[in-house]
Amino acid sequence: MQVLRYSGDGVIHAAPIMPGYQITFPKFGASQPYSASYRLSRVPQRKYGEPVIYLRFYWSRGFASIDQVKKQVTAKFRFTLLDEEGRLIQSADLPVSTSIWTGGGELWGVYQLHESILHFQRRVSYVLNVSYVPGAVPPPTKELYFSVENGGTL
Repeated sequence: MQVLRYSGDGVIHAAPIMPGYQITFPKFGASQPYSASYRLSRVPQRKYGEPVIYLRFYWSRGFASIDQVKKQVTAKFRFTLLDEEGRLIQSADLPVSTSIWTGGGELWGVYQLHESILHFQRRVSYVLNVSYVPGAVPPPTKELYFSVENGGTL
């Protein structure tokens, strides 16, 4: 029941597939630059697995080739994770075209295997700064959102 103890921005949900959680943040337009700062405190801890930050979107791809679409996308996103004292814990710049696209059906998530893993300690508060730049060719969607997920992801 650590999910109930979470305090911070976004909306936390128990993961639908297996033990874990998803913290989702507000949606924003895919064709416009975006930046935000989110507060996170009492982030749930799991014995196995680390939380991952995703850039999420809905896309009904039909018969489109993911590899072909990815190659054309010029968007990128960045995040920095700071502790409660303002010290940098980690940061990453992630081009959407060379990142991993995970999903199925219509929900997709973009991340990098090592760079997107977040490291939270039990009794520490954090600030997660995110930014997104669409470039000339944004992902094939109208809206995007950031999420932090640990377990139960697609």
